[in-house]
Amino acid sequence: MTLRWRLTLLVTFILSIAFLILGSLVYFLMGRYLTGSIDRSLAFRAQEVIGSIKVESSFLRQQRITLPDVNVFAAPDIFLQIVDREGFIVTRSSNLGRQTLPIRPQTLIQANQGKDFFTTEEIDNYSLRIYNVPLMLGGQTVGILQVARLLNPVKKTLGNLRQVLIFLGLLAVFIATVLGYVLARTALKPIERLTQVAAQIGEGRDLAQRVPYHGPMDEIGRLAATFNAMLGRLQKAYTRLEEAYSAQRRFVADASHELRTPLTTIRGNIDLLRKMKGTDMAIQEEALADIASEAERMSRLINNLLTLARADAGLEIVRQPMDITELLHEVARQAPLLGEAAFIVRGLDSISGCQVLGNRDYLKQLLFILLDNAFKYTPGEGKIELTAKIDPKGFLLIRVKDTGIGITPADLEHIFERFYRADTTRSSSGTGLGLAIAKWIVEQHQGEIKVESRVGEGTVFTVVLPLLQKG
Repeated sequence: MTLRWRLTLLVTFILSIAFLILGSLVYFLMGRYLTGSIDRSLAFRAQEVIGSIKVESSFLRQQRITLPDVNVFAAPDIFLQIVDREGFIVTRSSNLGRQTLPIRPQTLIQANQGKDFFTTEEIDNYSLRIYNVPLMLGGQTVGILQVARLLNPVKKTLGNLRQVLIFLGLLAVFIATVLGYVLARTALKPIERLTQVAAQIGEGRDLAQRVPYHGPMDEIGRLAATFNAMLGRLQKAYTRLEEAYSAQRRFVADASHELRTPLTTIRGNIDLLRKMKGTDMAIQEEALADIASEAERMSRLINNLLTLARADAGLEIVRQPMDITELLHEVARQAPLLGEAAFIVRGLDSISGCQVLGNRDYLKQLLFILLDNAFKYTPGEGKIELTAKIDPKGFLLIRVKDTGIGITPADLEHIFERFYRADTTRSSSGTGLGLAIAKWIVEQHQGEIKVESRVGEGTVFTVVLPLLQKG
């Protein structure tokens, strides 16, 4: 059963119960009202009869009751009867015909106790409401006045009312069902749109689609907003997953390509050595040198891949307070061995004693990646500068500037991507992983790396690191 029909039946059930309770209350109160009206009329007529009774005293100081003509107080639907304390009929109204009002032992007992009361009796399919009033003389009950009235009109009225209530109840149930269905359909219409949009997204995988909702921010509005927010998060997650999957495929393809080249070279040289069998020592030395070079290249590639794999696995670099000036002096001493270009160091004295929260080994690797790239793409007559200073905001700036071949604007957007190399001129013997590792190291140190370059003029890499505050 659909939610719409469940809501419809729930509304119908609630309204039916409410109308049943209301109808029963109206029926009960109407019955009480009509019965009370009859009881009041009987009590009034009984008082009239009692007021007409005369009590006479004889010369022997005896009292006797003189009863009025009860027919005077009778009516087509009102009957009177007087009986003595033993239950024998003294007089009765002529409209009773041959019938008599019932006198039961319990009636005599209650009347002899001086209590007036009402009873309801059935006589020949007629229902009578009887008011029993004891007649007192000298403090003793001498008789009972019974005033009765037919209840059939009341029963007929209540019967008609019951039929009207049943008809109105059925009509109300029908109307409640129709209105409940319409209300449920109206209330669930936004949910149906949600369902349709969800189905369209499931079929077309279009996570950019949103649920159109322009109503109030009620339960349905919050549901639509939550659904749209969820779609936004799913879209971002799906986009990141697609990018990660694409990067993974590109990573595997590039890694396979990079590993295949040195392996091919090594296998070719090994085959050459087997064929020569030691005949030409110079060629053997050259082949062994190629094997060693390619093996070293493979080792660097594998180390770089391992570093990036750890980064992808969420590895966090362990950092501790360290003197950055000491590290920069050490790198400056070793850097000239990387190439033939002139190497200049500036500003190290101005940052003397500055500390950062970092990892010495990884920061050294970062600096050598930038310097190695600078020497690799700068000709021998060029110049490379390593500069350090503190900016006005309190950050440490480390710049590696070269006068090499530069990088085109189109390539600047991709140089930190894995295995990306601008062109064949810049690719030489690199693997395209160094700058990706450098970017990861900087980010792990809560820093930032920037690059500026002009083709034919050179490139400047700037590393921004937060300084460790003293005190």
